Amino acid sequence: MKLVRIIASFLYLVTRIASFFYLLTAVYALINCLFKGPFFEIIEKNRFAINFPFTNRHFLLGSEYTVAYVAEMVLGLMLYGLFFLVLSNVFKTFKQERLFTNEGLKNLKGFYQFNLLLYPVAVIIWSLFSIEDFPFFAMIVAHAIMGVFIFFMAAIFQQGVNLQNEQDLYI
Repeated sequence: MKLVRIIASFLYLVTRIASFFYLLTAVYALINCLFKGPFFEIIEKNRFAINFPFTNRHFLLGSEYTVAYVAEMVLGLMLYGLFFLVLSNVFKTFKQERLFTNEGLKNLKGFYQFNLLLYPVAVIIWSLFSIEDFPFFAMIVAHAIMGVFIFFMAAIFQQGVNLQNEQDLYI
C-alpha cells in the first residue's frame, strides 16, 4: 500500500499542476483576446496568436479571431482544467493513510459525475457550436469509460466505508 500512496502523491501533484496551468491558460487567453494585450497578435487570414509572456514566441494559435472561436477555446481549456482538478482529488483519496473515508468517496463520486454527466452534456453542446473539427464521440466514450470505472470503484469504496464505520463502532 505504501507504493500506491507514493504513486498517488506524485500523480496528485502532477494533476493539480496540470489543472492550475489549464485554468491559468484559459484566463490568460481570455484576457489577451478580450483586451488585445501586448502578447496578442493578429496573423494572416484573421488568425491570431497569443505569445508567451514577455516574448515574441507563440504560445497559443487560433484558427480565427471571432467571439465564437475564442469562447470555444477558453471553455475547452476550462473544461480540462476542471477535469484535472477532479482527477487530482481521486489521487488525493489514494494518498491518504486511511483509505475508506467519506471524503474519499466524495472525491470518487465527483470524478464519475463529471465524466458521466457534466462532460457529455458540455461536449454535446460544444459540438453543436464548434468551429473546430474534434472527435467528439470518441472524447465522450473515453470519458464515459473512465466514469464507469470510477463509478464501480466508488461502489466498492461505499462498502469499505460501511465496513470501516462498523469496525470503528466495535473498537
